[in-house]
Amino acid sequence: MLKGEFISVYEDKSVFTVYKTFKLSERPQRAILKATAAGLYFAEVNGKRVGENYLAPGWTSYKKTLQVQQYDVTELLRNGENTVAFTVGEGWYKGDLTWDRKRRMYGEDAAVCADLVADDAVVLSTDGSFNARESVIRESGIYDGEVIDFTAPLHDLTVKIIDYNKAALVEQICEPVRVTERLPVKQIIRTPEGDLVYDFGQNVAGVVEVNTHDGFDGRIKLEFCEILVHGNFYNANLRTAKATDEICIKGKATVRPEFTFHGFRYVRISGAELPSDCVTALVMHTDMRRTGSIHSSNKRFDRLMQNVVWGQRGNFVDIPTDCPQRDERLGWTGDINAFCRTAAYNYDIRAFMKKWLNDLRNDQGENGGIPHMIPDFYRCNQLNSDCRHTDAMWSDCVTMVPRTLYEMYGDISFIADNYAAMKKFIAAREQTTENGLVCRGTEYGDWLALDNEQMVACDCIGRTDKYYITNVFFVNSLRIVAESARLLGKTAEAELYAKKYEKTLKLVRDEYFTKNGRLALDTVTAQVIALHFGIVEENHRNELAKQLNDNVVRHGYRMVTGFVGSPYLLFALADNGYFDTAVRVLMNNCYPSWLYEVDMGATTVWERWNSLMPDGTPNPDGMNSYNHYAYGSVMEFVYRRIAGIETVGAGFKKVRIAPRPIKGLPALEAEYNGIKVGYKYIDGDVKYAVTVPSGIYAEIVINGKTVATGSGEYKFSTQSENLDIPPYTPESTVIEVFDNPKAVEAFNEVFGGIFTGSEIAWMKAEPKTLGFMAEFRDSEGKMKLSDFPEMLDRANKLFAQKTEL
Repeated sequence: MLKGEFISVYEDKSVFTVYKTFKLSERPQRAILKATAAGLYFAEVNGKRVGENYLAPGWTSYKKTLQVQQYDVTELLRNGENTVAFTVGEGWYKGDLTWDRKRRMYGEDAAVCADLVADDAVVLSTDGSFNARESVIRESGIYDGEVIDFTAPLHDLTVKIIDYNKAALVEQICEPVRVTERLPVKQIIRTPEGDLVYDFGQNVAGVVEVNTHDGFDGRIKLEFCEILVHGNFYNANLRTAKATDEICIKGKATVRPEFTFHGFRYVRISGAELPSDCVTALVMHTDMRRTGSIHSSNKRFDRLMQNVVWGQRGNFVDIPTDCPQRDERLGWTGDINAFCRTAAYNYDIRAFMKKWLNDLRNDQGENGGIPHMIPDFYRCNQLNSDCRHTDAMWSDCVTMVPRTLYEMYGDISFIADNYAAMKKFIAAREQTTENGLVCRGTEYGDWLALDNEQMVACDCIGRTDKYYITNVFFVNSLRIVAESARLLGKTAEAELYAKKYEKTLKLVRDEYFTKNGRLALDTVTAQVIALHFGIVEENHRNELAKQLNDNVVRHGYRMVTGFVGSPYLLFALADNGYFDTAVRVLMNNCYPSWLYEVDMGATTVWERWNSLMPDGTPNPDGMNSYNHYAYGSVMEFVYRRIAGIETVGAGFKKVRIAPRPIKGLPALEAEYNGIKVGYKYIDGDVKYAVTVPSGIYAEIVINGKTVATGSGEYKFSTQSENLDIPPYTPESTVIEVFDNPKAVEAFNEVFGGIFTGSEIAWMKAEPKTLGFMAEFRDSEGKMKLSDFPEMLDRANKLFAQKTEL
């Protein structure tokens, strides 16, 4: 694919530049630069940067896959003398990875390899004849940032050729990382501690570009963080990641880092007091095509939907990462398994996920185990021989993610390419069983669930029995493999895995359900996954659904589930007769909930429900990311059950459109690939508008009745109860006020002392409603019940002011 050699330098440099000057007898009609690197690189032709790609060639399982990029450089070349240069950084290949700061995980030397092709002839290839020098980028790391010094002398370096297996070279698989948006400074803050902080108003992944004027002479230091704590700059959650860029420059210039990115909303600048128009946030992620969107008339809910999308943008930086800011930024498999369908509604992620799944197959263990993080940098250097596993949710990505992508896009290659890996994984999980049930192995349980017993040492895996979770996911993966075999025409294997599925399902039912159908575990997550994955027998489904509903109500409609239970909670409720409860959970105002995060100032989705406590301080555990997309999986529920855009079969060739308007969202518009669904509540009626593009067959269902089929534009109207309700109603629980600090301020200001007293603890624990509290205080003579509606209205208006976005 490339004739050039991989060239590096003998000197140990974080960043270096190799270059060569050559002559062309005439300017070519078409010239293509083909390049890649063990590390990161960018190219220049005659002093001009080539292309708009960043962090090329991306992160892959480098020993088996290394992407080659192509750039049209025709306009950059000229007759006569030309110079091609490549600046090379360590990147993921050689630089620090993980909280352990492991280095050289893929190789000892960063290197670049390239060909320049002019009018179909190779006119230049990287080899030992290239020259080398230091770069103005003195240091660079994914976690720590860059040091750029335009005033330092650039010493010559010595080129060396390194061996690299070119069999790993492939054409670029997915869209490159690009700057997709530029954000201006929203405000400049002088913190109580005296720091100069620039606020962009949005948590993003990317870098900051600075502009200096003609007379500038100095060193600018930029430090990044996601939140302010009590008004002060806070970056302790970044752990060992320095996330700092330093720029030394004289005169007028526009500067931005090349080989790093940060997760941030705020940047602290020292060394210069720059005006706001000289500081710009550059949003960076894989440049995918936007396919879906949701907008509503509820500003707080609309912000939540935006948070989900921004979380995806911040974590789809070449691979699907857990977070973009701390000493991690890794391709955790459980996170993308939870979020995959939401991601596919929002963006066209086909190529992005094909690249990642290719790495998953490359890094799968010989025994079939799946690494927790893809690419699996640990295994590549054999530092951890036990890093491939069969744990629930995380390892099940090998079956569930391809299945989800097949259902979203109708592309059978997602099944075909990964079918062999699915079977290997099933064989590996079978090695962890006794008498047919999983009973050993590493497990993350219901990661970050909030249902641990108070008298038991707190950990992160929740209270749901971890092997129960794994056995449920084992059943689900067996079902997927059986269905995959059927889709691929492998009849005998389909029958084999179908029998395994039926046998394991019976074993799970026998182990975890009584003969009368009672589930042996009482956690919300245990009930959710039994319902969602069809573990409970049909004749006991209604009773388990009622138990789940009662459990959710008992918890005050608050989120106590973790990475395993949360993606499926609302579906388990809504699809089993408790849609209204699902809506109460979705629209809950208090901690822990999705809207609580919005009210606490979130502009992306958090890693954990308690990443920021109601008093405004970070969770003391220390593991806090304020840009983690896993809980953003809730947007899938909005697409599928509220907007009601659902594929029938695979690929959205046939769809069922069944919108269900909800209280608190009087107007909503959703779109996916040209399918548009909107509704609006007006004076006792709901007006619907549906657009189905030509070539798609739709069944449109309103209030349980099919009202139209086919494609085209449709409008309907039905009578409805009032949907335009405020955040707090008489049916809202007392706890919804007390566990939302902005609500506490609003209600105390309006209601005064009635929210104090020993009775409040009892009302919170029950939990009692605001209507009950008003009646109770009326009976005590502390307020008039007749005043309650007007006071509640004032409290809602004040709350709206305090949460105004």
